[in-house]
Amino acid sequence: MNEIVQFFNILEPRNTQFGIFKFMTRLWTPKQTFILDRPCTSNELKEIVANSAYITSFIEAESARSGVPKSKLLKEVKSYLEEMGLDKKMHVIRWMGIVFLKISFMMKIGIFVNEPAILQMKEDMGKNPILFLPTHRSYADFCVLTYLCYHYDIELPAVAAGMDFYSMAVVGQRMRETGAFYIRRTIAGAPLYAATLTQYVRTLVAKHHAPIEFFIEGTRSRSNKSLLPKYGMLSMSLVPFFAGEVSDITIVPVNFSYERIMEQTLFAYEHIGVPKPKESTGGLLKALRSLNDHFGNIYINFATPISLKETLRNENLVTSELLKPVSLQQLTLKQLAHTQHIAHEVVALQQYNTVTTITNLLSLVLMNSIMKNEPLYYEEILREVEWMIQVLKDLGASVHVKDVKNNVDRILTVHHKLVTLDRERRLRLITGDPMEVTSDVKRKMKGHVLKADTMIGAVAVIQVQIYVNPVLHHFVPPALAYLIVKRGPTDIDKLASDYHQLRKLLKREFYHIDRTEKDTFNKALEYCLRCNVLVNNGGMITVGDAKKLHFVLDWVTLPALTTTLLCQEVMIEKKRCKNKELLKLVQKRAEERARHPYCLSLEATANCLQGLVLVGALLCHKTDKDVLYELVPEVMEKCRRLVSSVLPVMQVCCGSDNLVFIRHAPVACRL
Repeated sequence: MNEIVQFFNILEPRNTQFGIFKFMTRLWTPKQTFILDRPCTSNELKEIVANSAYITSFIEAESARSGVPKSKLLKEVKSYLEEMGLDKKMHVIRWMGIVFLKISFMMKIGIFVNEPAILQMKEDMGKNPILFLPTHRSYADFCVLTYLCYHYDIELPAVAAGMDFYSMAVVGQRMRETGAFYIRRTIAGAPLYAATLTQYVRTLVAKHHAPIEFFIEGTRSRSNKSLLPKYGMLSMSLVPFFAGEVSDITIVPVNFSYERIMEQTLFAYEHIGVPKPKESTGGLLKALRSLNDHFGNIYINFATPISLKETLRNENLVTSELLKPVSLQQLTLKQLAHTQHIAHEVVALQQYNTVTTITNLLSLVLMNSIMKNEPLYYEEILREVEWMIQVLKDLGASVHVKDVKNNVDRILTVHHKLVTLDRERRLRLITGDPMEVTSDVKRKMKGHVLKADTMIGAVAVIQVQIYVNPVLHHFVPPALAYLIVKRGPTDIDKLASDYHQLRKLLKREFYHIDRTEKDTFNKALEYCLRCNVLVNNGGMITVGDAKKLHFVLDWVTLPALTTTLLCQEVMIEKKRCKNKELLKLVQKRAEERARHPYCLSLEATANCLQGLVLVGALLCHKTDKDVLYELVPEVMEKCRRLVSSVLPVMQVCCGSDNLVFIRHAPVACRL
């Protein structure tokens, strides 16, 4: 990215120009994102769905198949619509806005927005429906984007929310009244519900005057990385365009970058197999007590909007579906392929528009310190952060850090529960006391039951890794090129061949789209040669003298490569293994061999297994309750040799012997 972007803190005016109450009760005349002759009310939207030709024909077919009376099926459709339908109420929106601002100031956050991008987008609004597709890093994403629309006088989005919130007393209804509509996480085996949801989403896009917002990744990313997209909601949303109901649809990828994620500790525990707690109003109220703290800044970056009409202008969109009435038209296989292509472009743009925060930078520096087992003094921290900023800018990252010293001081306060400066002004990672895992927790654990000493270090390191992950897409291409050459001089063709094989193997851990991979490799190689990471000696590529950068490139892919190798070893021994058992075995082996704590992540292991399926080293068979993996010996052996040849030889000390770790935070020195 690397271009200069102007970010503005939209919470700052609330402290200077208007009070919270005055701002939230002002005359509000939002710009509609899709100007219609007459906007439909919430109840009218449900009526349109219930009386649509699509639902009528579906009910007739279902009644003929099952023998259930059509009147009963229609009643069921209406009950589904009551369950899922939004119901905006302006007085609730205003009160919820006041609560949101009060909590934001309690958390001492700033919300920094790429204002030129949203103002340009607002100017272009009104001609066709708009889809906001943000990254999903925290539950706060819902609230932040809705408030942003209120701040800029844009009609509040209709937000797809999971049923977890629907069952929360008070909260579920308040979310509905601020624009949420509810969808079940799985619609398999419920054809009438699926048909109702499909038609409701389609109607929202074609006949609602507000933007539609949903998370294309489908769930919060516990790793803080980009996840593979889910196609369901996007497929439903694009039907009006393919059916000719609307002339165009504008898709807006949005990136959220957090300096501190509220759920970071919970995410770390989920990585090692501790089940996430069930969402409840009581749990929310308890969580509010912990929000009276410093949570840093949130950066919201809007990608260049995608016009569906322009993207597909060279495609032949004429199909036999056009012979049907508009409301009965569904996606063809070719249109579904276009939808999937667009979904991957959206995730790539979300990733491209990542803002590198001071937390990301400090986490990189801290992880580097952990890998070396050398605590850094305060003055060294500042120099290392400055160096890391330059490295990332050279790699094309967008870095929003100006005054390094003040930002480091601020972020040490933001993350005071995770890192500290000791009495000698050295940066230390705070680990907890040993925990005794109860029998109830052991029973619910999704993976291997780890030792208490393992968990105290792992949880802390995984939290650091969560903030390293968002910038790894910049490091991984040059790191893989370097590791391939590190094993011995090679020509460019062999380097490219092994590089692309590794990228495919690690695709689930480090998201990318195949279309741009050739260009990505060329840029990575050019960067390595320019920075003396690699040297071209008459067509043979050898290792250069950039020792400091070499060390970083060694460890950034270490957890992923190590986890992949562990998966390979276990599967070579087992030949066939169910997913749940395999996850436990890999996690157990990572603990026994004292590998990097992120190798204990069940999510990382699952990603590596999917990578092995992608390259054909494993066959994946779905059963009723689990997934069965089957070894393909020849392909697996070839992959194992490749991974073993590039895996960095590094001793990872993540126990009490690591000098960067500290059990209890001492009294921090005053800066």
